[in-house]
Amino acid sequence: MSLLAELKRRNVIRMAGLYFVGAWLLVQVAGTVLPWFAVSASVLRGLVLVLVIGFVPALVFAWVFELTPEGIRRDAEVTPEQSIAPQTAQRMNRLIVALLLLAVTYFGFDKFVLAPKREAALVATTAQVVKAETLASAEATVDDKSIAVLPFVDMSQEKDQEYFSDGLSEEILNLLAQIRDLKVIGRTSSFAFKGRNEDLRKIGNTLGVAYLLEGSVRKSGNDLRITAQLIEVEGGSHLWSQTYDRKLENVFAIQSEIAAAIAEALKINLIGAGQAAPVAQAAASLPAYELFLQARRLIQGRTRSGLEAARGLLEEALKLDPNYAAALAAQAQTLYMLNNAGGGYGDLPLEQAIAMAQPLVERALALDPKLAEAHAVQSLLFSSQRDFPRAEAALSRALALNPNLADALHWQAGLLFGGGRLREELAVRRRLDAIDPLNVANLLILNRALRNSGKPTEARAVTARLLRAFPDNPQSFGAQADDLVDAGQLAEAQVPAARVLALKSNWAPGLNADIYYALGDFEKMLSLQGVPKSRALIALGRNEEAVAAARERFASAPEDRGAAEDLLSTLSWAGRFDEVLALSRERWGDLKGLDTYFGAVESGPLPSIATAQRAKGQQQALAATLAHWRKHIDFLREQGYPADAFLMTEARYRALAGERAAALKALTRAIDLGGRDPLLGRDPALADLRDDPDFKAQLVRMKKLINAERAKLKMAPLP
Repeated sequence: MSLLAELKRRNVIRMAGLYFVGAWLLVQVAGTVLPWFAVSASVLRGLVLVLVIGFVPALVFAWVFELTPEGIRRDAEVTPEQSIAPQTAQRMNRLIVALLLLAVTYFGFDKFVLAPKREAALVATTAQVVKAETLASAEATVDDKSIAVLPFVDMSQEKDQEYFSDGLSEEILNLLAQIRDLKVIGRTSSFAFKGRNEDLRKIGNTLGVAYLLEGSVRKSGNDLRITAQLIEVEGGSHLWSQTYDRKLENVFAIQSEIAAAIAEALKINLIGAGQAAPVAQAAASLPAYELFLQARRLIQGRTRSGLEAARGLLEEALKLDPNYAAALAAQAQTLYMLNNAGGGYGDLPLEQAIAMAQPLVERALALDPKLAEAHAVQSLLFSSQRDFPRAEAALSRALALNPNLADALHWQAGLLFGGGRLREELAVRRRLDAIDPLNVANLLILNRALRNSGKPTEARAVTARLLRAFPDNPQSFGAQADDLVDAGQLAEAQVPAARVLALKSNWAPGLNADIYYALGDFEKMLSLQGVPKSRALIALGRNEEAVAAARERFASAPEDRGAAEDLLSTLSWAGRFDEVLALSRERWGDLKGLDTYFGAVESGPLPSIATAQRAKGQQQALAATLAHWRKHIDFLREQGYPADAFLMTEARYRALAGERAAALKALTRAIDLGGRDPLLGRDPALADLRDDPDFKAQLVRMKKLINAERAKLKMAPLP
């Protein structure tokens, strides 16, 4: 018998056809279904690989074995009289036909039903991103008075002077940044291209500058060779270049010479006659200077181990040069950042960190009143002590001395955010973005500020930039998820949120918890580690557990405003209004004390307190709380807060104030903008609206919108 005939007799060819059709159908269905559950594309690739590997064993199995009435037996052991291969062949033929019909049906359903929906969604998303990026590009014009200082290359024989070449680049950058009419790109963005062999024109276009400064440093003992060249981005021509062969003790003079040479080269086009380039401030000790450069590099890494190492290096530097103002300011910043509070990286109690840093920064300013970095660090210390007027004054002074100081702009924007001054914060964020366009921290907060300002298209343009520039950074996916959540696109938001969770970012559980809450998936919320459990427990009717969890969180972090607000809110939702009022009175005293702790413009605990006062019939106290709260609401509205979270808060205020129509208007607008809250009908602050037909209609609308998102994820509707 020929090989082909034997393959047919043993049903090997039919097995190949059956396997191929079944595998193709399985892959097609998996490719459609898996993305609904935010499953990584690697799972689909793994499935295809398994099916490919399994093809040959399946054929070998069909060749070696045969199905008989007694079960599976080796083909060699089956006599022709016992063989039922022809009947098996007929069954396999029918199964192949059935699978082919199923495949054709699926193909038609995918082509004429699913594909148009996918294409429409893709077109809508692409159009939105293109529109956003077009808007951003239209706004981002290259300033003729702009330059980026790229990190100089370490050309030393041992390749061990990278800290020195980086430091020299940064010192020149800082000198140029003090020229008021010159836009100088910040260190974060300029140094983003370090070690990457990118085309200089592409770098210039990415950073949005007209000129680039690049160079190299060769350091051998006390000898220095520094080469620097100024390049025009548009034409790629060298506008100026120079090589300096000097001794190490002349490094400060070289910095000033390079800055002055650039100022001279660009004078006609950029700087204007009569404006002199700033002069570098020399250190008294060259070894102290080198230690300072090493420490500053570690400080910029913003890690606990790096900051602790920087602290040691700066201690050595200050032993060598006790009057080194820049090192004193850097040490003050290091000690402050090693605090154990919310924004710190170490284990120093905040008060101790401030007490250790304050005399250092005061001494730095006494030695050099024009040291912008020292004024900026002083603002951090004032801000941590809630002395916001002095913090703002210190930042203003720092930026007057160095208008391009990126850290000062970042801290100024943070101070404005804390004061609820959204319009000013957004202006500072935009300014920082112009001089430091690859600063991830600023891009993330710029995205948030734009969303808070009711500018979702611009916010998505910022997210597109993050995803393009930092495709492996979980924060990029976090911004994408936030954009989608704010738009009410909860199902779509699960995909980037799952990516953030898979990348194990410490804030990923909180992001996913927000999405699970909005979807009403409270059990899933409880499965997450490191997120507050109280609201999910309240939703599931486990009030005692919720209160216990909130109390434990507050007891472990009594200075955490989020924990304090969570406890007051949980007590309010649990109906324990006496405890709300007792805690508020004992812990913060009066409304002024609340402002001092929670912030003068944050609504914070006011909904919980006002709800408790109404429930206990404390009309006079309620009137005072509402009047105080009204000032917050009016201020934030004037600042341009149209976001759904603000409108939800305003709806609570209006309801407690007895302004039913205004409360419903704010609530309706919040839902229109994407606000989703499955527990809205149980909100104690909205209790007076529960019998209102319009309020009930909004609850029904909210439920339908949430159920539509749940349906996309194949979840059952909310009960």
